[in-house]
Amino acid sequence: MKLIRSVVVVSLVVFMASCADAPNKKNTVKRPDIKVVQPDRELSSQYYLNQAQREFARDGDTTERNDLLLLAASKLQTEQNCNASIKLLNILTPELIHPDNQAQAQLLLAECYVRLPSPALSHAQKLLEKLPDNFAEQGRIRAVQAHIDEHQQAWLEASKNLLAAGNLNNENSLRLWRALGHLTAKQAQQAIIDEPRLRSWLDLKDIVQQQGLAPDMLQRSVSQWQGKHVYHPLSQALPEALITAMSKAPIIAKRVAVLLPLTGRLASQGNAIKDGIVAAYLTQLNSLSFKNNSTSMLETELRFFDSALKTPQELNDLVADYDVIVGPLLKEKIAELITLLPANKTILALNRIDTIGTGDVKSPATLSSGNPLITEASVAPEINPGVLMSEDDTPNPHPEIFYFSLAPEDEAIQLAKHIYDSGLRHPVVLSADTSTTQRMAEAFLEQWQVHQRQKDYVAPATGTFTDSKSMRKLVSELLDVAQSRQRVKQIELLTTSEVYAVERNRRDVDAIILFANPEQTELLSPIIESSLSPFAAREISVFASSRSYTLDLNKNSIRDLRNLTFIDMPWMMPNNPWAELANEVGTLWPQSQDSLLRLFALGYDAYNLIPKLRHLNLLPITSVPGLSGELSISSDGEVHRVLQWAKVQQDRVTPFAME
Repeated sequence: MKLIRSVVVVSLVVFMASCADAPNKKNTVKRPDIKVVQPDRELSSQYYLNQAQREFARDGDTTERNDLLLLAASKLQTEQNCNASIKLLNILTPELIHPDNQAQAQLLLAECYVRLPSPALSHAQKLLEKLPDNFAEQGRIRAVQAHIDEHQQAWLEASKNLLAAGNLNNENSLRLWRALGHLTAKQAQQAIIDEPRLRSWLDLKDIVQQQGLAPDMLQRSVSQWQGKHVYHPLSQALPEALITAMSKAPIIAKRVAVLLPLTGRLASQGNAIKDGIVAAYLTQLNSLSFKNNSTSMLETELRFFDSALKTPQELNDLVADYDVIVGPLLKEKIAELITLLPANKTILALNRIDTIGTGDVKSPATLSSGNPLITEASVAPEINPGVLMSEDDTPNPHPEIFYFSLAPEDEAIQLAKHIYDSGLRHPVVLSADTSTTQRMAEAFLEQWQVHQRQKDYVAPATGTFTDSKSMRKLVSELLDVAQSRQRVKQIELLTTSEVYAVERNRRDVDAIILFANPEQTELLSPIIESSLSPFAAREISVFASSRSYTLDLNKNSIRDLRNLTFIDMPWMMPNNPWAELANEVGTLWPQSQDSLLRLFALGYDAYNLIPKLRHLNLLPITSVPGLSGELSISSDGEVHRVLQWAKVQQDRVTPFAME
């Protein structure tokens, strides 16, 4: 068997050598074999393959041959030919006798597996686990582990492994900077405890988060940081986005066009958003008037256009003289409009291209008396069209495009991230049989699957219900209460004595997630509570999205929802910071539905984001508080919201901060 494998190895070496060395026979002139020494030229994988072939042909020494083949595999990796390196190593590894050679081959394989177009992370992880603790190449091991951590979004571990790997060239420094950008405040504190060398990196992150929206202050603070850390990898080469953020001027919009459906089937949605925009505009105007006693130089013209019956081309014609466009609402119009917009425009679309916003119908209203700069059909005179410019007065080559929506999937993703980060590993997902709640459940599961290569990964149990009867059956099945009840009955049949028993739920379940409306949640919560054993070693937390919460909770509802933890907009929470605005809105729309109040918050935040869009986009680790959540913008222009946490306790809803 050993002889056969040795022949296979030799055959593979000959094949690879011939593939790489085969000359073009056309116009080939035979010449004597002359050995040319090129000391200044780096040796290639082909050189080592040829040497391995010659060594084995000369004296049959497999030890020397195997050393040369390991060098060839390493060179193939350097030459960006990991497929060939993997093929060679898989044949070679069983032939290796010395433990150091075996470890070297395993590490080379792991390095190649994480570099494939579709990384084989599980194979790489298993190979790393086989390496001896005293293996000399600890830096390379940590580098491979960092790649695995990044793919699994284990950002804290990725940060520590990237630093421990050394070799912080520009590429690896930026990878470490990106990983640190994903850390929560709690994780950042832990990172400094685990690896004090990360403090300087996190100090720069704090500067960016605190001053990222003020270019002048940001530039001064970053310069001071560089003065303290002259030899820091980032001090030598700051991230390009950070350099741009320090030189770019904020968006100053003189004319803002808002494209909303103000008539037709989506009129109430459009008008709720419009009222939020108007409220933000007036709040900003009043604030500037109070500070400056004059708004002549600070006024922004705000004009609304009804997009209900207009084509994207017609909308493009309407906004030709405007700096910033807010809207439209429908994804079809967004997708076509952004292809028509010329340069030097900024658009904040009120939806994402792959989703369509939905909502209820309601009549329009306004927050206060009319203002000459807020019009439906007139344009204020004496305002010249503005052009968005950077500090060097160079027009933007392409439109700046951003997307802001209240996508329910975002809430499911936030729930999945929090539950996993909290150490909970065995969730059960219950969802109503509607298109929205099913999308939320799918988004939760997709985010959870990011961790599927972790050792402690368990796929969540899931179930869908349609009515109260199916709710009870589903909860009983998923928590194994039905099986417990059956076991009690079996014991009763086996004995003549009276049996005293309490049904028990599964002991591994540590979280239950609900995607349901408030009425369904009020039915589900007591069913879940009654299905949990009072003798359980730990309490099972129940989580829900904003779809489970309403402002119209009465005492009975609060009682039924006790111990439920959920997320929602800060604007929808009791005792929020916008009491005056909430009172005004409540006075104007005493019967307003929850969905329209959330759309009001969308409009309010959209208008306030306009001057911050550019820098939030350049620096995704920065964020601003809003009615709809803590707002940040990803590098691809999507506005992301982190919602407020709250828990139903005793007779009230209590908001609280949670990492």
